[in-house]
Amino acid sequence: MPAKPATRDFGLLGFDHVDLKVKDRERARRFFVEQLGLDVIGEGPDHTYLLLGDQVLGLHDAKDGPGPNGIDHLALRVSEWTGLRSRVGRARVTITGEKERRDSRSLYLRGPEGLSIELVYRPDPNSHVCAHPAPPPMPAEPEDDDA
Repeated sequence: MPAKPATRDFGLLGFDHVDLKVKDRERARRFFVEQLGLDVIGEGPDHTYLLLGDQVLGLHDAKDGPGPNGIDHLALRVSEWTGLRSRVGRARVTITGEKERRDSRSLYLRGPEGLSIELVYRPDPNSHVCAHPAPPPMPAEPEDDDA
């Protein structure tokens, strides 16, 4: 029996977030908020971030034209950052970028069929800091007592 290859433990904990490219972001936002009950945690000129538990669904404006909608990238949460770059390198996975933020650090990888995969480390897994926080809710309109 051939020896089982050594596992490459990157400390994967589960999904951190999934970013989607959508043609009608407002329609997608309404669906996820009104139909499925997700909370808006951030919005910007070309994106909306929604929270489900401690995971994020990102909605990004798709470019005009015939380009595909669908998954922009998949982010997997890792348990630790120390040594991650070395472990990924030893596994011969192509690293396409690296980013450090206030609440997280990321390695970007090239997956099969061109899929962009992000490995995310968050010291506080419940922290999702958005550059464009959600706007405050609109105040309720006063009722007209003269009617």
